[in-house]
Amino acid sequence: MEVSDTRAERRPVATTATDPDSESGRGLLLVAALADDWGVTDRREGPGKTVWAVVAAASSGR
Repeated sequence: MEVSDTRAERRPVATTATDPDSESGRGLLLVAALADDWGVTDRREGPGKTVWAVVAAASSGR
């Protein structure tokens, strides 16, 4: 999966330290915990960045 935005001034980084009173900064903690791999690349269609993540499908065991 990928999520893109046009804000180019800051590239996100995963961190384990978040301010409990902050209204943002927890999304990449979830991505890092749930994804098998993830990263940040420059947006293809112009300014900004794309955060991508790979999540393996669960086996049904049947």
